[in-house]
Amino acid sequence: MELDQLRLFVDLVREQSFTRVAARNFVTQPAVSLSLQKLEEELGARLFERTTRKVLVTEEGKVVYEYARDILERVEELRSVLRERQDQVVGTIRLSTVHSVGLYELPAPLKEFIRRYPQVHLHIDYKLSEQVYRAIQDGGADLGLVAYPEERRGIVTFPFLEDELVIICNQESPLAGRAEVSLPELDGQAFVAFEPEIPTRRAVDALFAQHSVRVRIRMQCDNIEILKKMVEVGLGISFVPLLAVREEARTGALHVLRVCNHSVRRPLAIIHRQGKALSRPQQAFLDLLTQEGAALISEATA
Repeated sequence: MELDQLRLFVDLVREQSFTRVAARNFVTQPAVSLSLQKLEEELGARLFERTTRKVLVTEEGKVVYEYARDILERVEELRSVLRERQDQVVGTIRLSTVHSVGLYELPAPLKEFIRRYPQVHLHIDYKLSEQVYRAIQDGGADLGLVAYPEERRGIVTFPFLEDELVIICNQESPLAGRAEVSLPELDGQAFVAFEPEIPTRRAVDALFAQHSVRVRIRMQCDNIEILKKMVEVGLGISFVPLLAVREEARTGALHVLRVCNHSVRRPLAIIHRQGKALSRPQQAFLDLLTQEGAALISEATA
């Protein structure tokens, strides 16, 4: 039994795809299949069933998955301890982030981290919020970046920034040209919304309910880039993070308005699994984001 075999098996359970596992580990799909076949032969047990749509893990496979995950984590901890004894910040960080944070708040701190620690390899996955929490809980990621962090069992949360939510519209909108808009003025407006499970959508819904505002939702999506395009073509207005629309505001593709007498904040946080020791690179990234992240982002967007 080899560590590479266990790593491929753990990745397969998480990814549910031979193709994605092969791409993630820079090997061919047949090589993945052969390696896992040998693992089954060595253990004398069928670990998964391959169907036309997804991979089904057997009961024996679930047992092997739990042990394999622990083994790989302990090996990584061992490597981290040895690196720290050599006073080096070297290793890998598996980072899971929601799209909006990863695309707009993360780049400035990430650039600085790479400059300081060029020997650290960063693997970044873009996921929906619920998937980020799940990746942290099951060991699929070391650190996660989320908006509107929630208290969850087994999750430790470190706030690092509060973004601002603003209203956007296209240049043909009656609201274009104004700097501010009141919440009552939004009542009855055509609206492009995030999907209901997106934390920002839940926060906006709560704000509207608090002030008895009812909008006409024309479209729902989980991708902020698609949402911005729909506003740009005139499908409606929307509430989005300010940092996500700075470029469109600069070029005139979208118009940005703040809400009168309200500062609509959007807290961001970095999360990791409680009780899991952070490697030196992971701790360095956490420290950079929580201690300098807001300043780095502000400087980059000034």
